[in-house]
Amino acid sequence: MSDINSIIPKVIKLLALSKSANANEAAAAANAANKLIDAYRLSEADIECLAETGEPIEEDSEYIYESGKITPWKTTLVHHLVKHYGCVHWNDTSYATGRQVSRYRLVGRRSDIGIAKYMFAYLTAECQRLAAIEAKGKGRVFVGSYCKGFVDGIATQLTASRRDAQQTASSNAIVKINAREEEAKAALYKFHTNLRTVKSQSHARLDASAFYQGKVQGQNTHLGTSLSSGGTKMLHK
Repeated sequence: MSDINSIIPKVIKLLALSKSANANEAAAAANAANKLIDAYRLSEADIECLAETGEPIEEDSEYIYESGKITPWKTTLVHHLVKHYGCVHWNDTSYATGRQVSRYRLVGRRSDIGIAKYMFAYLTAECQRLAAIEAKGKGRVFVGSYCKGFVDGIATQLTASRRDAQQTASSNAIVKINAREEEAKAALYKFHTNLRTVKSQSHARLDASAFYQGKVQGQNTHLGTSLSSGGTKMLHK
């Protein structure tokens, strides 16, 4: 079975165009790069169908997100990414330091986990970078709303990318990809038979204009710009 690294050079070439001064050209290149990742996953699913085999489902030994104070937009980003890439997550809470620390651990196929973790690290940094520029000095509610909008924009991109990639995929591959989340969820409850359902968080105040501003940025953010940097190490696992 081929490796995710086999598509990285192609993604890097596309993302080189995403830095173009032409906005339409940059957006088209960024979208093509993300679609390439989705198409790769569908082709791998096709191979699994033919070979009647595939990657085993496992629990990651590390965490996609760890914090003593959970940030709502980050947890929402985790949710969208792990769902899109066919994984599930659970909160492996720790009290080792004398205070509660939330630690989000993933269960799924190794390649899916690697992509989800890479995208979370990249998009979190990109959201914070943009918020520091566009929401500076406007208060916590504005910043939080901007970041929520950014995540909503990313979710829109992911949905569109999945839809476009599936237009040329085989029905078997689509079924295989769509089943990954449920398979990962079943494995999670086998690994942890007493796992409790995570309580939903309360909704914070929302600034509609900030949310919209962030959403526009999220819809136009390059999904994977730093693949040519050290961030690719996460995909090598």
